[in-house]
Amino acid sequence: MITLVMKSWKKGLQTVSLVQAVKQYSTGSLIKAKFEVDRLLSGESVTLQFASEAERDDFKTKAEVFGVIFD
Repeated sequence: MITLVMKSWKKGLQTVSLVQAVKQYSTGSLIKAKFEVDRLLSGESVTLQFASEAERDDFKTKAEVFGVIFD
């Protein structure tokens, strides 16, 4: 599995869009996606797993637009 760590977020984070993207690209359910975004909002770093590097890269591009900060 390919991993990616979300470190923090910028003011104005688009949480609904981020939850949808986490669900779409990672290996979890909608409930797990919301849980991971809530962890990020509480100040924790969140590691996500992806099936391929292409999916990871697509997710990262979208998540940066939504306001996520990576390593």
